[in-house]
Amino acid sequence: MNQHDNHVVLLGNIVSKHNQIKYFADGTAMLPLEVITKRKWRDAQGTWQESSNYFSVTLLGVNAENASLHAQAGQGIYVRAHIRQLQHQAATSKDTLQADQVKLLPKSTSINWNQAHLVGTVVSHSSLVQTINGVDLLNLELDVSGNDDKTIHTNVKLKGATAKFISNQLAQNDGPVIAMIEGALSGQSQKVDDTFTHQYWVEGHTCVLC
Repeated sequence: MNQHDNHVVLLGNIVSKHNQIKYFADGTAMLPLEVITKRKWRDAQGTWQESSNYFSVTLLGVNAENASLHAQAGQGIYVRAHIRQLQHQAATSKDTLQADQVKLLPKSTSINWNQAHLVGTVVSHSSLVQTINGVDLLNLELDVSGNDDKTIHTNVKLKGATAKFISNQLAQNDGPVIAMIEGALSGQSQKVDDTFTHQYWVEGHTCVLC
């Protein structure tokens, strides 16, 4: 098991309309895509609810060149990626998903996947608190840097029984702790000047400390 690892698997649809390829100074191709995934569930009253998440995915090299020929708004896309952090204006952090594998679907998809897996060192954690709905909540900050990456810290939110259990375990550990997280990726976007910055976190479904 790698001490630090992060990967995200998304199956959704492309929403960006102007998918233009760009090139770095060394000739490497780069294509940014905006991807949407949706989740449906029944609430306590049995009513169907739906939420949407938008993600910025960066394709590089051959992935970028191949996708630029066919990627269109509304088209289905499968992406396996890892979370990266880029420096933006005023030294602010901008998260992106750097694609490792990409598969374009012939048409849009109504089936959505959003799976996130993290293995990293717990850098810090909050106290156990309760949400306005009375659900236990614990926030973790994980170092998921790879061997060739700059330091990458990703936030994880644990809820319910998992949050309470992990909070008790962390209270009994004095040294560095490795956490393995399985969950779904969430995020928010903020417009800065003419561009959007993205901050991502993982809604942890399960967690193991080792």
